[in-house]
Amino acid sequence: MADYIKMYDSLFNDVTDAISLLQRAQQKTEELFISGDDGVIVELKRDSEPDGNDK
Repeated sequence: MADYIKMYDSLFNDVTDAISLLQRAQQKTEELFISGDDGVIVELKRDSEPDGNDK
């Protein structure tokens, strides 16, 4: 019979590790952005609507 407690614990630990990794990556990216000295924010515009119809 499957050991569901062991399976759950393993899944919980791996998901928690994945969330922590994503949080650290986001924090690192935010810190790089804030520490950047260019001060330029670029707005990206779409050439057309997603359905192919131009406005």
